Amino acid sequence: MRSLAPLLLLLAGLVPLRAQWQIFAEKLPAPGTWASFRMETLRDGKVVSTGDLRFSVRPGREVEGKPHVWFTVEPVMWLGSRERAPLRLLIRPDMDRKAASRLIENAAEIVFSNPVKGSYHMTRDDIAWVSDWASLRYTSELKPDEPAAEKLELSGQSFACERLRMVATTVTDPPMVSKQTIAFTGRVWRSDASAFGVARAEWEEKTTKRSDVKLETKRLTWLAQGQETPPKDPVERGKEFSVWRLIFNR
Repeated sequence: MRSLAPLLLLLAGLVPLRAQWQIFAEKLPAPGTWASFRMETLRDGKVVSTGDLRFSVRPGREVEGKPHVWFTVEPVMWLGSRERAPLRLLIRPDMDRKAASRLIENAAEIVFSNPVKGSYHMTRDDIAWVSDWASLRYTSELKPDEPAAEKLELSGQSFACERLRMVATTVTDPPMVSKQTIAFTGRVWRSDASAFGVARAEWEEKTTKRSDVKLETKRLTWLAQGQETPPKDPVERGKEFSVWRLIFNR
């Protein structure tokens, strides 16, 4: 049973990403664009942790004859890592909402730049293997909310927003491990004035495993954005993904 623990950590790292970062991946801005957000976690209405997140785009490469870019979220944990680091997804820059809602499986490649163990990359086959092992199923949708439009003042800038209701579920039922369901309900404030199309997002995560229920609220708020010269060097892809390397901490 000890060998299952790292696989459970893989699963814990994989699941939340689907519901969180997809809202930033619709019709990405030009390479060199970045934006920062304040991330807060709340329990019982009180803020228990705060940190900053940065989203950015840099040139990628063609995959199957179609242009792709590197969409980066940093710093985050990934696949059970104890370290936070840049997570890069090689994706189409023109994804619509439906395609973005399946962000992970639509990525041509994923690179995690772990500062301690070194970078490694995952292919679509790697992601499919983890998802199949975990019997991962999920749904996600954004629908107009009431009021449908709202103005926000954030960090000294005004945003005319479309307000959307977010509803998502993620179910995992791997062998010999208890089934887990995570329900996400919340709101997203989308605005063309924000480089990645989002001014604010707030949602409740309800995690149910056996008789245990955990409730948390997450809040993302726009801080700043800008342009920079994209790095000319290719992304350091590192080692190939290996479950056994993660299990044995190599």
